[in-house]
Amino acid sequence: MKDSFWFPIVFMLIIVLIFTGILSVMYRLSESKIEAYLTETYERRILGTLAQAIADADAGSADDITAAYPESFHKYVQSMEDKGFERKVYRAVVHDSTVAYCFEIGGKGLWGSMRALVSTSTDFRTIYSLAIVDQQETPGLGARIEEEWFLDQFRNRLFVVNPDSSDDVTQKYEFIAEAQSPVNDSQLKRVTGATITSDSVIKMLQDEFNYIYKYYGTKANEKD
Repeated sequence: MKDSFWFPIVFMLIIVLIFTGILSVMYRLSESKIEAYLTETYERRILGTLAQAIADADAGSADDITAAYPESFHKYVQSMEDKGFERKVYRAVVHDSTVAYCFEIGGKGLWGSMRALVSTSTDFRTIYSLAIVDQQETPGLGARIEEEWFLDQFRNRLFVVNPDSSDDVTQKYEFIAEAQSPVNDSQLKRVTGATITSDSVIKMLQDEFNYIYKYYGTKANEKD
């Protein structure tokens, strides 16, 4: 048998099956821990985007609120159910008043899809904070959209500047080199070597805010 043509093939198949079985068992045993970790990471990011608005309304500090997870998440953050809206939506509630919203948004990067969380003011016009949840861009290049300096450009930014427009309610932006300094509010610094990915983030935000504002902003205006 050992000298036959089939022996190494059968032997390798047996080894593959054994290790596949071991990996499957290990995954099943750790599946609940993996799910718990992913849920915690996601909730922490939601809380992080809303923390400053919560702190401003509750006379606290954003760092203290994020550090107090999960208690602070369950105290302040509520998931919203809206069958007519095709995104995950959360709101931050302080003293029975909504102080900010957080939306899960999506778009297309250079190499695949991307997901982000964006918190907004209660009139849905100002971005409070932006966090990348998932992206498939090149490490060291496009993947740098997760760096703080890039995301901080959107913090507390009035994004819906044409609320009455039926076409595009957002502002037009021009990207400048990472080493340059913006000279006006319409300029943003792109990630060096990742022009397409940088453009993709803006397109994602513009597309999603046109959807968000035309849905929720219209409702808010009707109430007023």
